[in-house]
Amino acid sequence: MGTAGALGPRAAALAPALREALSGRDGETVTPALDADTALAEALWRVTEDAAAVVAALDSVFVRAEQNSWSQWSTVRAARTTALLGPAGRPFTSRLQTLLDNPVQAPAAVLALTAVAEPASLDRTALAAAVLRSAEREADPTGACDALEALGVAASTADHLRRLSVLADGDARIVRSGVEDRIIRQDEAFRNRAPALVTAFTAPTAP
Repeated sequence: MGTAGALGPRAAALAPALREALSGRDGETVTPALDADTALAEALWRVTEDAAAVVAALDSVFVRAEQNSWSQWSTVRAARTTALLGPAGRPFTSRLQTLLDNPVQAPAAVLALTAVAEPASLDRTALAAAVLRSAEREADPTGACDALEALGVAASTADHLRRLSVLADGDARIVRSGVEDRIIRQDEAFRNRAPALVTAFTAPTAP
């Protein structure tokens, strides 16, 4: 699937097989099945940009994920794939907004909303606050940085930047779960990236 997606339109001959492999709403709700359909949807988008088919596939993933209490990271992956669709993913706006209260899912939901929603409809300051709560609860610090970057400088208040600085400068690790060597690398990456965002967002704008 990844190879087909990387080929883009050159893999058009594989599009029927990608569509055939999708599970649909009656598919399994286990994490591997959800993630496989998300990967298929991403490959199909990169190969065909068939918005109708990809929206239907991702909608199936979101619906089935609601039936699996262990699927929150599958929802994150589906939200990140939704972001690739740009305005074609606008039907997911309401669904993405329902994810904002979940610290694990909020960064991916915000990242997708900045890509698919009508820009004027977004309360970017509120979205930045949801993303910071995710980082403060050690849910998805890396995704939080991605989302803050997507929201842009205007979304972050002075208090938001102060809180981000506290996270970057604190003694405790922000990334605490996962494989040990990856925890260290990911935590160091966050501590490098967060101050860079603060600096970029507080730099004076050119006249």
